[in-house]
Amino acid sequence: MFKVIHSLSDLPGTRVAVYGAGAYGASVRADLERERPDARIICFLDTFRPSGELDGLGLVNIEEANELLQSLDAVVIASANYRDIARRLEGRGPFEACILMRDLEDERVRRDKEVFEAVEALRGDRDFHRYFHDLYLWRYRALCREHFGAPCGLPPLAEDIPAGLVDAFTMNGDCEIVEHKIWDRRYPSNHPLIYTDQELDDCLRRIDLGECGIYGRLDDWLREALARHPIRGASVAVMGSISPWYEGFCICHGARPVTVDYNPIISRTLRIETITAREFTSGDRVFDHALSISSFEHDGLGAYGDPLDPDADLAAMRAMKARLRPGGLVFFNVPVAERDMIYFNEFRVYGRLRLPMILEGFEVLDSWGCDRNRMRQDPEKVFNPLFVLRNIP
Repeated sequence: MFKVIHSLSDLPGTRVAVYGAGAYGASVRADLERERPDARIICFLDTFRPSGELDGLGLVNIEEANELLQSLDAVVIASANYRDIARRLEGRGPFEACILMRDLEDERVRRDKEVFEAVEALRGDRDFHRYFHDLYLWRYRALCREHFGAPCGLPPLAEDIPAGLVDAFTMNGDCEIVEHKIWDRRYPSNHPLIYTDQELDDCLRRIDLGECGIYGRLDDWLREALARHPIRGASVAVMGSISPWYEGFCICHGARPVTVDYNPIISRTLRIETITAREFTSGDRVFDHALSISSFEHDGLGAYGDPLDPDADLAAMRAMKARLRPGGLVFFNVPVAERDMIYFNEFRVYGRLRLPMILEGFEVLDSWGCDRNRMRQDPEKVFNPLFVLRNIP
């Protein structure tokens, strides 16, 4: 399907296109110009951007590239989604689709679009990031043990779906269970996350600079959504949290965030209030708006130590609706595709059947990142869109 090359000297032929019009694509182009002066870089190819020009080189949307593809010797895929792209290119021309690994064979490294994607150009940043991630993780664990005692035992981790629940999870065969690695996101209930002014200030600084977090372009869509649908002065329930990043978006737009999570989170900043999901659902407090980014699709799959429940995601959505004022907005994200799927035990993908189920009771006011035509053409292609929903009374 694609050829792994460890050096650009291994690239076949001389007529080359670079698939990917992002930072990594620009890095690969620079490497090609330096290491393969004999090669002619014909253009950038891209899935999402319209045809035009980028940094003095032609940019061609893949849907318009059929004739061009017939003239190429090689396409260098400069994207973390290289497997999907290789499948899209298969059979469309005489060229070879290549992925440049150099000395990195670990596919997980490729999936980190923030630091790891530009393999050689950002190698120092990658090592720096890994070092400090591990350093602070162990410091956090040591401090939790010192302040809160030995960690509580973890709930069992489900590694498969019991036979008695298969029909419910698959919606009687309409939802595919996709083979996937088992995710373990459990942590001791007595070792809570702690949000501080220093961490929040760093998030606010990065948001103000226009940076994106782990979901990349979705954060740019959120900026646009918050400009179109102001939340200044409002209370916002932030559903699920592992850092105060999206609470920071609320604060930047003049709102008062309240973090809601299954596990207790300690807030050492007066700018963020935190409550548990139990406190959220059992109380009578009503919020103006809500924000849920990559949260409900995990519910009931067990990766966080939660019990297996085929409809936990729908129950979480209904519980949020009950605490939201009539007409209140939800800035909402889950993975979507034409086909309903579960990547057990990590996340659900909402297709033509389950997406209407989770959106029941809400009106879609706005959306970004969801191409219905492309979904129909490639039913298993997963998108990560943003919706703005209105709570229907």
